Amino acid sequence: MDTKLKNYKGTICFVSSVICVAAVTAAVIVGCMLALAYNLNYAWENEIPEISDQISLLWMVEVTAVLAAIVTLVLAMWKTGARDEDGKISLNWFDRLFTDLQIVGGGFAVFFTGMLCMLHIDVISRSGWYEGLLEYLSKDQLKAYNDWYKVYDSGFEPMWLEVFFAVLATLVLVSLTLIVLLSLVKKIKAGAFWRHTIIGKVCCYIYDAAKESEGIFWKAMVVLLGGCLLSATWFGIIPVLILIFIFVPKYVHKYQAIKKGVDEVKRGNLDYKIPVDDNGELDRLAMSINEISEATSIAVQNELKNQRMKTDLISNVSHDLKTPLTSMVSYVDLLKTEGLDSENAPEYLDIIEEKTKRLQKLTEDLFEAAKASSGAIPVDIGRIEMTSIVNQALGELEERLSANNLDVIFTNKADTVFVMADGQLLWRVIENLLVNVSKYALPGSRVYMDIVEKAGMIVLEVKNMSKEQLNISADELMERFKRGDESRNTEGSGLGLSIAKDLTKLMGGWFEITIDGDLFKASVALNKAQRPETSDFDMEL
Repeated sequence: MDTKLKNYKGTICFVSSVICVAAVTAAVIVGCMLALAYNLNYAWENEIPEISDQISLLWMVEVTAVLAAIVTLVLAMWKTGARDEDGKISLNWFDRLFTDLQIVGGGFAVFFTGMLCMLHIDVISRSGWYEGLLEYLSKDQLKAYNDWYKVYDSGFEPMWLEVFFAVLATLVLVSLTLIVLLSLVKKIKAGAFWRHTIIGKVCCYIYDAAKESEGIFWKAMVVLLGGCLLSATWFGIIPVLILIFIFVPKYVHKYQAIKKGVDEVKRGNLDYKIPVDDNGELDRLAMSINEISEATSIAVQNELKNQRMKTDLISNVSHDLKTPLTSMVSYVDLLKTEGLDSENAPEYLDIIEEKTKRLQKLTEDLFEAAKASSGAIPVDIGRIEMTSIVNQALGELEERLSANNLDVIFTNKADTVFVMADGQLLWRVIENLLVNVSKYALPGSRVYMDIVEKAGMIVLEVKNMSKEQLNISADELMERFKRGDESRNTEGSGLGLSIAKDLTKLMGGWFEITIDGDLFKASVALNKAQRPETSDFDMEL
């Protein structure tokens, strides 16, 4: 619809322009004919009726041509200026020329159009129409006219070529004038008339430069103009020269230092720092380049770390999947060799069942870690009482904790134990923490579980002493398939802490691990639940 509308407006503008050019050309030629007719009719004391009739007819044609030119010009000016997709007037290469040049060009076109009137008058004076008018003159009038008023006859031959040149030149000059006029109208509609003048271009350039320079432009202009004014006097040129010899080498040196720093960064030396010894514009630029270099260096280090983590992840997954599979394949081969009637068959089957369950648990943890990390687990946040969930987890894992002779001391130090969480996800988080404790806590030691309130949140803290030396950072320990024992001799997938962190994040909380020597501390923080409003019935009770 918009394309059809644009084409429709463009067609109207083009047709109106063609009619306007033709009407103006006709008006010019008829005007020359009127000038010659008036010259013949009013050069004498008595008017000639036949010539007066010709003048009346010419005036009718002239008025019609002028009205047609005015109407079509207004219509062309109204429809000119196609709009782009953003609704703005689009300017072509001619519209982008300086407005001053266009006005001068249009003025010359109008001037030469007026000069062409002499050529039209010469052509008309040699035409049969003009010779017919001369027949209405008396012998005395014709003689006097030939002596005083007859237009100079150029005698150019052939005459049709002179007519063709006169009409063609008029059409071209009128067309050029119209094109310039429509271009000016288009600039006014687009709000670009002033900006495309020479003075406007200079003013806009200065304004844009000053706006983008954040004060540097005006500082430079003031310094340069002040230096020019001072150097114009005999007593001011000396301090100007002194200042030039003092400051120019200084700023050139800073520029060279910045250029060297950019070259170093371009070559990959992200640790290079450009020396900064002041607070000027170039010094602030150097500081910005140093900050970009530092940020790029950090990004590169993070990318290298991510690549290392991916490599470790693949290696660890391969190891943890391969170990039970290798055992299962080995004992299946033994069963094939010895047969199911062998006295070792029950033992082999128990081992295969144990490894199968381990492989199943590893696979389940892997899928759960992927879902928790991507947020694909449905979360139903509600008001949950944390103490009961902790006691339930301690009860279900009591046998596993007792196997390592671990004494769990659970204390509630908060005013309220109600949190905003998903009950199933919170149970999974606490279970993962206690399973981690049962695997890696020092046997025969105490494990402390405290519920405290910090910064408006309820925090569950689990603290224990590690049976192995913790030579790994807290951040690395929360990575997938990472364990405290790098030998990977213990059971487990190394996904427990990573899953607990992702599930806590899904519930709107935060998960943190702290390592101090052999002391391991895990913190699960969740939003505190608001107390339910007390009803009037409860108040009466």
